[in-house]
Amino acid sequence: MTDGRTPSDLGTTIAGVRFPFCAMNASGAWSSTAVELRDLARSASGAIVLKTVTVHPFVHPSYRSLHNPGYDRYLPLVRELAAMAERPVIASVGGATADEFATLAHAFAEAGAALVEANLADPYVAGSLAAGEDREVLRAVLARMTSASAVPVSVKLPERLAYPYPVLCDELAAAGVRVVITRNDFAGLEKLRLAGGGVLELIAVGGVQSGYDVERALAKGAKAVQVGSALMTDGPGIFARLAREMHLARRERVE
Repeated sequence: MTDGRTPSDLGTTIAGVRFPFCAMNASGAWSSTAVELRDLARSASGAIVLKTVTVHPFVHPSYRSLHNPGYDRYLPLVRELAAMAERPVIASVGGATADEFATLAHAFAEAGAALVEANLADPYVAGSLAAGEDREVLRAVLARMTSASAVPVSVKLPERLAYPYPVLCDELAAAGVRVVITRNDFAGLEKLRLAGGGVLELIAVGGVQSGYDVERALAKGAKAVQVGSALMTDGPGIFARLAREMHLARRERVE
């Protein structure tokens, strides 16, 4: 039941970019083909996050999650999706060198992406670049990306970091990066929020199955969430359901 209150705004603003809804797809979820991306553009998703791409076509039997035809195949899609949907397009990029990240950040910013996500969590990127192991590598990636991109840069963290969160936060602050995609758990989201002193804008990824899960992530300090496995199971209609369940959780009127 609801008490009939007027529905609240479920949108959010991150790095100065307005999202009409605080939930979006995670990179790689319903984003491998142009058809899937157009489905997202027609859904209630708060943003359209592209599949993680590399400078050159990538195929490797041990790293199937990163298979992609190369970034140049996605640039026209960014322009199309940005014109088609009243929500931001986020480019997710990966590579083995800081220069590759810079090339991708520049190209997608020029193509109309609202943000560029450095996917340091991808297994191939984590193993080859090792930015989660070496803060000097992280520093180089952040510096090259922020210099090359005309739009804000965000970082999707690997599952494990070899250095503590305060060190990470120092590197992010020095590069002017405030948006971080992190695990939706205590060790990820809440500890990082505390270490960042409330300055970081956090997007939680993982474990979101319902609007109540979204509400819990927001209560723990996230500004938005990314949805992966539940989206693959339910399809893009999940975002309308999440919004409906959030209004119910807030005891607001649902249309």
